[in-house]
Amino acid sequence: MIFEYRLNEDDFLEYQLFTVSKSERMQKKKRNSRVLLTVGASGIAGYFYVNGNIGMTYYFAIIALLTSLFYPKYYKWRYRKHFLNFIRTNYANRFNEVSSIEISKNQIIAKDVSGEGRVGISEVEKVSETINHFFLLLKSGDSLIIPKAQLPNESELKSEFRSRNICIENELEWEWN
Repeated sequence: MIFEYRLNEDDFLEYQLFTVSKSERMQKKKRNSRVLLTVGASGIAGYFYVNGNIGMTYYFAIIALLTSLFYPKYYKWRYRKHFLNFIRTNYANRFNEVSSIEISKNQIIAKDVSGEGRVGISEVEKVSETINHFFLLLKSGDSLIIPKAQLPNESELKSEFRSRNICIENELEWEWN
């Protein structure tokens, strides 16, 4: 069965954000950055307190508090902006171009403006289903993005995956955080 769709900037962005949110390394980096900035600002505030400079003590104490409270929002905003710039630079020529995916008995054939790719069913690691997309994750590390809004009937695609024993991971609650 063949499914046709067009990818836009938001599709690529959601894939990038989904991937980074599932990365243990990136979660550790986020956590460590928040702690380092908060502890660093607190340490500087302590230094100024010991030296009797109350103005600078308050300043760095407020910086530490703001960092502790708002760093997650800053991180979310910063990575969204970073990936948006990356996508606009590297994928702009693929926006709104027709792509298709054909699922046969033994392989998946993906076609877009850059060419055609064939992958064996056994090479599909899993399919992650979010509220807006299916992300087909391959064992090689590559992925296919399939926007649900572009599919006439998403249940047909899900049944194709299930009939070939491809694991569909429910990520319907996922959101970029």
